[in-house]
Amino acid sequence: MTRKEFLRLTGLGLAAFVTGCRPSPSASRRKHWAWMGANVGSEEAARRTFARLRASGIDALLLHENRAEGPAFYERLIPLAQAEGLELHAWIPTMMRAELLEDHPDWYAVNREGVSTAQQPPYVDYYRFLSPCVPGVRTYLANYYDRMAQIEGLAGLHLDYIRFPDVILPITLQPKYGLVQDREYPPFDYGYHPECRSQFKAQTGLDPLQLEDPSTHAAWRQFRYDQITTVVRQIAARVHARGKPLTAAVFPTPEIARTLVRQDWPRWPLDAVMPMIYHNFYDKPVAWIETATREGVKALDGRIPLYSGLFIPALTPAELDQAIDYALAGGAAGVSLFNVESLTDAHWKVLKARLRT
Repeated sequence: MTRKEFLRLTGLGLAAFVTGCRPSPSASRRKHWAWMGANVGSEEAARRTFARLRASGIDALLLHENRAEGPAFYERLIPLAQAEGLELHAWIPTMMRAELLEDHPDWYAVNREGVSTAQQPPYVDYYRFLSPCVPGVRTYLANYYDRMAQIEGLAGLHLDYIRFPDVILPITLQPKYGLVQDREYPPFDYGYHPECRSQFKAQTGLDPLQLEDPSTHAAWRQFRYDQITTVVRQIAARVHARGKPLTAAVFPTPEIARTLVRQDWPRWPLDAVMPMIYHNFYDKPVAWIETATREGVKALDGRIPLYSGLFIPALTPAELDQAIDYALAGGAAGVSLFNVESLTDAHWKVLKARLRT
């Protein structure tokens, strides 16, 4: 008997018992998601995509915002999704916002060398991250999500890039930029905006730029976790007041998230979380999806559901089948697929066979 057959026959119960994990939710309580970019094509093309998603077992679509079109983008697509029985959630990048560069260049994150992402973003030009310490940033983001939460029929809102820039990139991405990041280096270490420094000094009496080794200073690390958490809490308060759920795309495990991007996501007031368990980014086998899922489920302690994010470009159809097994074995309430555009006909066939059962 193969591992996959064993897991299906036992309903994952034995795996949960052996590991001390909560068992995966029953099939009747599972939910499956997918991320999709804003280029949906014509309304007829969008309708066909929505119908295919629903027929393949996807319950909810995380659709990227169209900043040029604004709320009208969702308003015209929501009826099409609803007609297919598909939830439509607004996928919105949070800290990475380039539209404020001209009016508020002083709102952008600053690294340990004193360079802001408005001047010179790390890695790629679109990495224009805001600083979570700036009061104006927090107000702007809370108001933005509040406006989006008022869209009639929108099923929920989804946070993305809710973090600092990567102080260390996932291991397999480093060669792409000619980097070896064996520790935290100043050009990629963010959180040194004047507002961050003054707030940290008010709390501790210390200037983070004067620390002998900022990477090992526990209070300084915690301070930055807390800044992102504060942004999430303020957004969540506004979104929940509108009666909408709030979810987030986060780094794959709590420890990786804290280490690489200052995310302490188990503490966030979300309604669900989608860890991006992109195994190939970390030079891990497909089986690592189960390990990473289990770590997240354990950290959440049953407070909210976790949906394992799967990176379709790195999964053959057969591996996608395995990845779903591993996610459920780790205690996930379902999976979230990145992304719709990467699904081949063979992937669609696997989804229909697996997620509709």
